[in-house]
Amino acid sequence: MKYTNPQRSLYTYAWDVAGRNVAGFVDEVLAHGLDGVKLAASYHAGKFIRPPRPGQLGGRVVFPEDGALYFEPTVSRYKTLPAHPHSDPAQRRVAYALAEDGRLALSAWTILFHNSKLGEAHPELVTRNAWGDGYVYALCPMQPAVFDYGITLATDIAQTLPWQSLTLESPGWAPYGHGYHHEFAQVRSNVWLDTMLGLCFCDACRSAAKGKGIDADALAGRVRTRVDGYLSANVDAAPDQAGAWLAADLFEDTELAAFIKLRQARVTEFVATLRREMKQDVALYVIPTVQRPTAQTWLEGSDLAALAQVSDGVEVPFYEPNAGRVLADAVDTIRRIGDPAKVRAILRPGVPDLGDGGDIGAAYHGLQALGINAFSFYNYGMLRPDALVKLRGLGCRSIVGLFTSA
Repeated sequence: MKYTNPQRSLYTYAWDVAGRNVAGFVDEVLAHGLDGVKLAASYHAGKFIRPPRPGQLGGRVVFPEDGALYFEPTVSRYKTLPAHPHSDPAQRRVAYALAEDGRLALSAWTILFHNSKLGEAHPELVTRNAWGDGYVYALCPMQPAVFDYGITLATDIAQTLPWQSLTLESPGWAPYGHGYHHEFAQVRSNVWLDTMLGLCFCDACRSAAKGKGIDADALAGRVRTRVDGYLSANVDAAPDQAGAWLAADLFEDTELAAFIKLRQARVTEFVATLRREMKQDVALYVIPTVQRPTAQTWLEGSDLAALAQVSDGVEVPFYEPNAGRVLADAVDTIRRIGDPAKVRAILRPGVPDLGDGGDIGAAYHGLQALGINAFSFYNYGMLRPDALVKLRGLGCRSIVGLFTSA
């Protein structure tokens, strides 16, 4: 059976399916009115609490293996950065069992450069801030070895199984605040501070900047001066103040703006290269950001319009607490891309988003009214049963008044 355009998929981890009767899992997904699964083919470290599921193995809290691959990679293809297959063969075989069942469209949810395991082993390839501090969880895509690893990983996945699509996450620079374990601060976070701390000035980024006539050393010096001055002052910027500071710095510091554009060009180059080199019958979608709202995706090096052009489209996590905010974000995202057919939506029907008093039906049908027709829901293993049941009942309803609830 060939799938060309699944409309409703469920994000899923292999550890929530491994050891179960796969046919029973597929029956469960189909019963929720879904036709596809976005299965994590590579993933990072974490700590997840999971409600009970039929036939579930293990306990309630999962610590995934960091940087593991949930398929059988062709290890000889990997060079500087090696492949790390998951230690449990059962988890590596889930994708193959789902493909053999054949009733669900399969998408390989592929984490690229958010990888602490590889970062710890190769500190010379991680993101480095203006002070030279390395972020072990964030490989720098400006580094040629990192770029090559991403291409090898994604093309290896694409040729392994009859995937309908690849869904790429973290193709750029991880933001400063990204939930690294035991992440401490006694300074309140804001968008200006996190942006300054998230800029990479590793050797590869400095060299690329020089090639574009950007004095990265001087820019790094200005970043250090600005941030050190802020951290030394007894003030906390309010969100609107921090946003204004960032806008002013981007307007006034032309090298900073050019440096951001340089990062965007690199991520676009990566996705375009991958689209050329991977199997053409496998669709390629990009999750361009973990930022809220989506317009801030440039913080990670993503150019929404450019990525939509060089891939089959973008898959946007509309992770908002109510339908009004979801739809406002979608209107802006479509405006920037220019074509709603190039946008796929990810919704979270659980907390802290639409399952926390929000209206999943209003968000879903409102997005449809805007021209978005492909949806995914996050995440099978972490949602309570009642949240999954809500997916069955997404029926027709009016969208009058949705734009006033933000």
